[in-house]
Amino acid sequence: MNYISVKEASEKWAVSDRMVYRYCTQGRIPDAYQEFGTWFIPENAEKPARKEKEVKPTPLLLKKILKQRDGKQYRGFYEYLQINMVYSSGRMASNRLTRNQIEVLYKKDRIFTTSEDIKVNDIVEARNHFLCVDTILTNAMKPLTQTFINQLQAQLLSDSCKHRRHAPTPVGYRKSPASKKFGKTTPPAKISSAMANLIEKYEVKKSVDLEDILDFHVKFERIRPYEDCNGRVGRLIMLKECLRHGIIPFIIDDKRRTGYLDGIRCWDDDPVVLMDVCIEAQLRFEAQIALQGLLECQAKYMLKASSTNKS
Repeated sequence: MNYISVKEASEKWAVSDRMVYRYCTQGRIPDAYQEFGTWFIPENAEKPARKEKEVKPTPLLLKKILKQRDGKQYRGFYEYLQINMVYSSGRMASNRLTRNQIEVLYKKDRIFTTSEDIKVNDIVEARNHFLCVDTILTNAMKPLTQTFINQLQAQLLSDSCKHRRHAPTPVGYRKSPASKKFGKTTPPAKISSAMANLIEKYEVKKSVDLEDILDFHVKFERIRPYEDCNGRVGRLIMLKECLRHGIIPFIIDDKRRTGYLDGIRCWDDDPVVLMDVCIEAQLRFEAQIALQGLLECQAKYMLKASSTNKS
């Protein structure tokens, strides 16, 4: 049997070398074999047929949240996610609005002031964050892409300014090296390829669990693709992926900031640190799910009792 190289197969089938390599590693080319790092492909091998993507059913929790949002039932998981995600994640990023201020901003599109000054950017970015949560819900079942992730960052920073002279906060990938306080990060010239590689390795997984999502998050934060909003974008992605894969979502609040940052730093040596922080946050979300279930049962009981009394 005669064999051809990956390069020759890519030209024959009009696909990229990377795609042929993927066919080989996935075992989709019969009788292809690897020797000393080089793949040998049968000369008469046919191009593998395109796999039909399996359409995953929408997880029940995501269905419920979308139903509440689209039906404008603003009490429930949708409201809980909006207020607590925007408050907690914003607080981690030094947004000084209180939870009550976030709640009023969400419900009435107003802000009340105290004796403390409020930054315009804190208000603008909180309102933008509400929109980002909606973007996450709308696109929860779609694969991750660089375009989508960049859209989140641009949406967060829309109409915000960096300082008093109203210079726009940079949108898009970093153009300069990150501060040394963030440790070793990806050089600006390599960010796009690093993001493409990270997303590709994540999306080929047949099943995704909490550890996979956290591993993606840690690697995303180490790339540090943006001048600003890396943490908030990263936490929005974790929310999306939990909803997408039927995993109980979690919201990391400011009280767990130290454990969360320590968990990212020591992930390679001890992933349990970050896992424990996120599992604890999952338990709090599970408690909210149980509470919502009780409230729904109570509402049904009250409705039934009212109907019985009228009859």
